Amino acid sequence: MRNQLHHYSIEVQSDKTSIEVMVEQNPLLGFGAIAIAVLCSGFAGVYFEKVLKSSDTSLWVRNIQMYLSGIVVTLAAVYMSDGDEVIEKGFFFGYTYYVWFVILLASVGGLYTSIVVKYTDNIMKGFSAAAAIVLSTVASVLLFGLQITLNFALGTLLVCVSIYLYGLPRQDTTTVIQGEDNTSKEKLIHL
Repeated sequence: MRNQLHHYSIEVQSDKTSIEVMVEQNPLLGFGAIAIAVLCSGFAGVYFEKVLKSSDTSLWVRNIQMYLSGIVVTLAAVYMSDGDEVIEKGFFFGYTYYVWFVILLASVGGLYTSIVVKYTDNIMKGFSAAAAIVLSTVASVLLFGLQITLNFALGTLLVCVSIYLYGLPRQDTTTVIQGEDNTSKEKLIHL
């Protein structure tokens, strides 16, 4: 199988200069990266649910453990990519009230996610995230006049239907059948 690269050329013009930007894409590599990310996310969600539900350690201690490891990895990435600038200007250079607000929202969202996983399950967390995307898009339509595409409308419909179907009460599908031989006391259970 040949590895294909797709080249896109974009020309940006202004009054004085013209700049051409080449963008290379590899759809097979992109698909593979997304597939790996989805698998890692799924395994991480299931493992996180198992850790939260299988021990007596409190939810808050587990959150602190998880966030400390995340802080270490994130700080390493920041210093690898922008270390000189961080040392020169300080870590919090450029932080505005909006940035602090986004950090607060992300923190509360992380705590909320762990509570949802602790008391429901990982599937419900996925549905909650999908429902949040749908609700924030509806808010964007109402507040900012966002135009919704057909693909987004179909995705929204799938999310709403899947949430509805998941919430339906489960029916007992087991049946007990008496064996054909009346002398037999065995019962067969069909699932």
